[in-house]
Amino acid sequence: MWAALGKYKSIVVSIALFLLLDASVLALNFYISFKIADDAVGVNLAGRQRMLSQRTVKSLYELDSAPVGSEAYQLALQELTLSYTLFDRTLTAFDRGGLTRGADGNEVLLKLVESADGRQAITDAKQLWAPYSAAIRAVINSADLGAAQTNLAQAISLAQANNVPLLGLMNQLTVDLEHVATSKATTLRYIQTAGISLAIINFLIIIFHFLSELRHNDRQLEAARQETEEILDTVSEGLFLMDDQHKIAGQHSASLPGMFGRESLSGTVFTELIKDLVKPKDLQTAERFIALLFRPDVKSNLIQDLNPLNEIELQIPDQNGGHRRCYLSFDFKRVLSDNEKNVLVTVKDITQSMLLAAELEQEKQRNEQQMEMLTGILHTNPEDLADFIAKSFASFERINKILKDQSKTLGSLGRKLEKIFVEVHSFKGDASALGLENFADYGHQFEKRIKELQDMDAISGNDFLGLAVHLEGLIKYTEDIKGIADKLAQFADVASAGGDNKAPQPASSGKWQKLKELAELVSQREDKQVHVTLTGLSEHPFGQGVEALVNDLCVQFIRNAVVHSIEAKPQREEARKPSYGRIDVQLVELPSGELELSVTDDGQGIDYEKIRKRAVQTPAWSQAGVQQWDQKQLMKLIFEPGFSTADSVTTDAGQGVGMNVIKQRIVDAGGKLKIHNRTGAGCKFVVTLPKAAESELAA
Repeated sequence: MWAALGKYKSIVVSIALFLLLDASVLALNFYISFKIADDAVGVNLAGRQRMLSQRTVKSLYELDSAPVGSEAYQLALQELTLSYTLFDRTLTAFDRGGLTRGADGNEVLLKLVESADGRQAITDAKQLWAPYSAAIRAVINSADLGAAQTNLAQAISLAQANNVPLLGLMNQLTVDLEHVATSKATTLRYIQTAGISLAIINFLIIIFHFLSELRHNDRQLEAARQETEEILDTVSEGLFLMDDQHKIAGQHSASLPGMFGRESLSGTVFTELIKDLVKPKDLQTAERFIALLFRPDVKSNLIQDLNPLNEIELQIPDQNGGHRRCYLSFDFKRVLSDNEKNVLVTVKDITQSMLLAAELEQEKQRNEQQMEMLTGILHTNPEDLADFIAKSFASFERINKILKDQSKTLGSLGRKLEKIFVEVHSFKGDASALGLENFADYGHQFEKRIKELQDMDAISGNDFLGLAVHLEGLIKYTEDIKGIADKLAQFADVASAGGDNKAPQPASSGKWQKLKELAELVSQREDKQVHVTLTGLSEHPFGQGVEALVNDLCVQFIRNAVVHSIEAKPQREEARKPSYGRIDVQLVELPSGELELSVTDDGQGIDYEKIRKRAVQTPAWSQAGVQQWDQKQLMKLIFEPGFSTADSVTTDAGQGVGMNVIKQRIVDAGGKLKIHNRTGAGCKFVVTLPKAAESELAA
């Protein structure tokens, strides 16, 4: 404890001495005061002795003048007895110390007189009082009249002889006792004067020392304050202390208010400060984290990783009434001093770092994207890639026209979404067929955004802005791919021109092989094994319109077969089927000139009960009605927009829009669609296209 006093030791010692001195003077004051009080009693009783000696003489004379036996005689005798007894008792108390009756009639204790003059006066008084006292006792105790007169005469004779000397001795005793009392009072004054003087000196020493310490400490504090202010004014980070009420302390760095677009932050509750700047979820997490910092049972180093404000985006008000986006990093450190708990908060503006990191990440993504582009197009037939890019730009142009359509009613806006979805779905199918996964992912994200708009209760023209932005990104990506493809084509032309002596390279094994690659990709994502056979596709000469339609039909049917019909390996082995599923794609020209496309799989076929179960969960149909539906009615549901039996939405299934788009395209081409299903054995889709389909599609 003594060591903890530090620089205040001297002040504490001085104050302790001051208090000790005051206490000592006060104790002596009390002691001597009590002594003086006792002496005052002695002085009073010594003075009373003078009076008693005179009363005794007076009583003797009254006895002598009063008739014996009369009332006056008896009163004088009583007075004599009282005066004699009190004088004798008091004189004995002065001599030996003891009790006597005080002026108020109560017993008082007298200490024996110790001074030389007082002792001498008492000794002389006792010598005079002894015969005088005996004569008075004889008067008081006389039984007969004759003896009383004789004793009285003797007592009066002694009184006449001893009264004046005895009075002088009692006066001498009184004066001596007064001198003793006066001496003690003088001693008390000396002690009080010395004590007060020492106390004043000690107080002046304390004041001088204390003021010196204060001036020294003030200089140190002022220097520390100036250093702190210079640091707080210079440091670029925001620094402040937060108390257990989550309030910002009075001192903070000069840069802190500017970080939050405020002029003053002192006394502001921290969570109130960031309430309107962060998301509600982040605010709740921050409040829980800060509460943990003030819990003594939680170690701060164990919860730093839980800091939700380590890197956070804020919308800070600017001078123009708007908001600017910035990124701040908050670091929290406990500060424990005695019983006070505070948290030192360091705020760093990491906007530039975050923007730089974002730029680096974007650059990295662009590089990775370009590598993915290059990797994706290297395995693609150049002619197929060129056709895909051309078809994509044509599709983008159609989507752009649809977006520009000034539709205002809810129904017309919904039809716009359906038209855009058809284009995007076709684009995604073409990309999947060529194994261009990045394009397929772009298309899938586009579809998800369209589906979100379709699920909204009410949409407006402004809701299409997101689709326009997504389309712009897709166009940019396609242009990048086209640029890379053109450069590769130039390199190929240069290589061909410089190698005339080389044999010509064989043509591609067939553009329809991409359907097998599509089946392989989808089966890998579904963790299944599939084998695809193609018949009649390469042998038949197509116009562009029919070829695109047949391609889209094959893509959709193959994807559906892999996702919904073909079983996984364990289920196929349990059903005693080959471990890999089989999908047969066949195109033939009928004698009537019509084209017949069939896609057959050996999977489980259409699961009617799964369709019924999903329909029951859909509010569009009543549960009781669905339970009564036959297989034909259930089959129609797979062509309903938004209906899907997939457990989740993926790139390959779950949107509930593929089959209805395909059906509509078949109808638009004047074709027919038939489905042959054998539960547990497989499913077959047969599409018949009229001979006039080529010209109609081209138109």
